Amino acid sequence: MKGRKSVSRRDFFGKAFGAASAGCAAAKAFASSLGPGKGPNIVFIHTDQQYGGALSAHGDEFLSTPNLDRLVSEGVDFRRSYSANPVCCPSRACWYTGRPSTENGVIMNDRWPLLRDIPDLGQWFRANGYRSVYVGKWHVTGRNVRESFDVLTEGHGIGEHGDAAIARAAEGFLRNAGGDKPFFLNIGFLQPHDICYWLFRNTLPLEECPYGVADEELPPLYDNWAYDPREPEFFRQHWRDSGAALHMAQWKPWQWRYYRWAYARHVEMVDAHIGRVIDALDDSPFADNTLLVFSSDHGDGMGRHRMFSKMFFYEEAAHVPFIVRFPERVERGLQDDEHLVSGLDLAPTLCDFAGIDAPPKARGRSLRPILEGRETPWREYLVSEAHRRGRMVRTPDYKWITYEGSPTEQLFDMRADAGEQLNLAAEGGREDVIADHRRMLEEWDRLLEHPELTPAG
Repeated sequence: MKGRKSVSRRDFFGKAFGAASAGCAAAKAFASSLGPGKGPNIVFIHTDQQYGGALSAHGDEFLSTPNLDRLVSEGVDFRRSYSANPVCCPSRACWYTGRPSTENGVIMNDRWPLLRDIPDLGQWFRANGYRSVYVGKWHVTGRNVRESFDVLTEGHGIGEHGDAAIARAAEGFLRNAGGDKPFFLNIGFLQPHDICYWLFRNTLPLEECPYGVADEELPPLYDNWAYDPREPEFFRQHWRDSGAALHMAQWKPWQWRYYRWAYARHVEMVDAHIGRVIDALDDSPFADNTLLVFSSDHGDGMGRHRMFSKMFFYEEAAHVPFIVRFPERVERGLQDDEHLVSGLDLAPTLCDFAGIDAPPKARGRSLRPILEGRETPWREYLVSEAHRRGRMVRTPDYKWITYEGSPTEQLFDMRADAGEQLNLAAEGGREDVIADHRRMLEEWDRLLEHPELTPAG
């Protein structure tokens, strides 16, 4: 951006990551308006495996999320928000680098590490005068969270904690934070991820509903419980023909309803803990000068298309919430149904509000002009990756899905068929639309670097 002084790669990767870059005049004025020597604080709250529609404010009457609904009423709610890669580690690496999986190295969970020469947001904000703080689930393969953040609690394994402990630690920080630096606080909640363990326990067909849940308490099947079976070969091989899916194909309809009921309870649990964090922030001295962003790494199948878990491009896995609140800086209660938002946009957006440059080669775009009600040209499409070989191109009207090596493609009319039940690519007659989306994917791919990636171990 004109007028900003960039941090060179040499400066950044020097000892202690070099000196912070100076903001432009407008950014300095913005920061100084928040208090003497005080830039905006930033709180990024994220859940794990929460579908974008899994809020009562988004019309799901079979769950209750009063705290997330509160954020919706107090900020800007982007309803066309998508994971850059709908599975845990890759999605998070995209958040924290601003670069897609193809470039950052984390193309799958566990064995694919983040490339060492790519900075993450914790390091970047620290180098630019912020205190970077983390609590909760990290799960970015190949990088210890302590390399990048001050960590409030240890957790175990991939940084997992119970959500109550995460909320208490974040609450304690917000009620006691001091010092002369603004903070970048990241809060990684675990739920509703543990629907995975519910599925492991209940994969086989059940004779009756456990825990005394009555049939009338179970929500109905989704309208798109059925699906168009003309799916890409790679997808069918890795999902429809997998062991768990073969078991679940034997479920009676009520067991799919039970899955939906259980998922709703997991979402409600994390909503309660998010409420504690919001209350602590609003009771703190930082309430008016803190940008709060809420999102999730990916969604969950929830029984739609008779699918479960994540790592695919149906809306339930790829569409995620993205809500931004900043008192007196962004509009309250605005629902944005127009702009296509990617997880890659997180890094440029946070940096823009902080008055610093985005990390090197960040591929997303800052949402700040939209959030402040300014006219700005926006993207024609976005691209998401999954399972190494899969790509999704989302435009305002369509979603096109392709897997390398699979001749079968999917094309959905997202205005006429929001449930993605009719694969137009299999119907024929939309070759021009498919060609246009293929052009977009090739255009996007030409922008990217393609390092040789190898799994660790």
